[in-house]
Amino acid sequence: MKYVGVTFCGNRYEIKLDDAFADFVTEDLRQAGVNMHTDNKPDALLKAYLRLAKQTNNYEKEIEMLIETLEGL
Repeated sequence: MKYVGVTFCGNRYEIKLDDAFADFVTEDLRQAGVNMHTDNKPDALLKAYLRLAKQTNNYEKEIEMLIETLEGL
């Protein structure tokens, strides 16, 4: 287990996560522009969330297309 810590508006949040998931979350937040070692504005968290929401939406569309393709076989 690892702790992932991030600060927004002067409030530090630390969450204990499984090692592999913690690495994923840390890297994803970094790619979304969230700095893990300094304070972040709330919009950074919103942008990170929307980035993941877009990915999830795209994955769901791809899964639906695969299901339709398989049903057509």
